[in-house]
Amino acid sequence: MKKTNLIICSIIISMFSCAPENNPPQTYKDQTFTNHFKQTSGIVAMDGGYSIPLSDGRSLFTYSDSYVDNYNFTTNTVPCLFQVRNGMQTYNIADPSQQTTYLGSGTPASFFQVGTDNNYWFWPQHGYQQNDTIYVFLQRLHSIATAPFFEVIDSNYIAKIHFPDLTVSGYSLLPSKNGISFGTSVVKDGGYCYVYGIKGNGFGNDLFVARYPENNIYATWEYLDGFIWTTNPVNADVIHAEFCYSFYVTKVNGKYILITCEFSVGCNQGKTIYTQISDYPYGPFANRKEVWKVDDTLNGNYPFFYFGLAHPEFPNGNNELLITYCINGYGTCENTCIGGQMDPNVYRPKAIRVPYSVMGIE
Repeated sequence: MKKTNLIICSIIISMFSCAPENNPPQTYKDQTFTNHFKQTSGIVAMDGGYSIPLSDGRSLFTYSDSYVDNYNFTTNTVPCLFQVRNGMQTYNIADPSQQTTYLGSGTPASFFQVGTDNNYWFWPQHGYQQNDTIYVFLQRLHSIATAPFFEVIDSNYIAKIHFPDLTVSGYSLLPSKNGISFGTSVVKDGGYCYVYGIKGNGFGNDLFVARYPENNIYATWEYLDGFIWTTNPVNADVIHAEFCYSFYVTKVNGKYILITCEFSVGCNQGKTIYTQISDYPYGPFANRKEVWKVDDTLNGNYPFFYFGLAHPEFPNGNNELLITYCINGYGTCENTCIGGQMDPNVYRPKAIRVPYSVMGIE
C-alpha cells in the first residue's frame, strides 16, 4: 500500500513538474526586422525611421543623416561621417526585404532640399498619405560653428510627394505655431489629422496636439486648450510633459499609445522606452509601462539612443507592436571610429516587438 502511494505521488509530481509554465508575454528584439536595415547598397546606415503606410502595400520610411553607397565589403565598415542629410526608402509591407531607395539629384544627394546651400538642410519627421499626395513634416536646420553645430531655423515646412512615383511636387511653409515643432507623429481619426508637436520647457519637453481636416492641411488648425479647441496656437495646452527627447503617438486596437524614450544625449545615460495609453487622441495618457531597456551594449557601455517610433502597418499576427529606436554611437565611452571607418551597426535602427498586453491593451 505504501509503495502504491509512493508511485501515485511520483506520478502527480511528475505531471506538475512537466506541465508548461505560464510565462507572461515579454518584449523582445525583432532581429529579422532589424536585419532589414542592414543593407550594403543604397542607404546603408541611418537614423530617424518614421514610417508612412501607403495605399499600394508599401511603407515609406524617412531618414535623417545617412550613409549612401559607401559600404566597404572588405572591412564591413563605412566612413565615420555620413554624406547625405536625408533620404527615403520604401519597404514592401508583405515582404520588407523588398526595398527601394529614394535620393535627390544634388551633391550631396539629399532627397529633401530647397536651394543649393548645403549649410541648410531638412530633417524629415512623420507624415501621411492623402489620395495622390504624401505630406511629410520637415525641420529646416542650419550649421553653426559651435556645439551642437546646428540650429533649427524652422519646423513648419511641409514636403508634398506625388504618389505613386514618389517625386517631390512642392514645399510649403506653414504659419508659425508659437514655437511648437509639429510633425513628431500624425494620426488620422474621424475625418481629422491629429498632429503632435513638442516644445522645450527648460527641463525636457512638452507635448501638444493640433488637428485639421484630413483632406486639407492648409485649413485653419485647431489646438487643444484644456477641454476646448482653439485656433490660436498661443492658447495650446500641454497634454503631456516628460524629461525626454522624443514623443510618438500611434493608434492600436482603439487605443492611443504614447511612446517616450528616457533622456539620452550620450553614452550610459537613458536606456528605457516607455508607453502610456489613452482612449482619446489628446490624452490623458496613463498606465505608464517600461516596455524595453536598450540592450545594445559595447564593452558594457550603453549607446546614445532616441526615437522610439511605432510601425503598426507591420503586424505579425501575435498582437505585438513593432517599434524601432535609433542608436548613435557610444560617445566618449567607446571609440567606434577607427582609421576613418566604423561599424555601420552603431548607426542603424533596431526593432523590437511589444505585446499589446505589456502596454495594457486588450
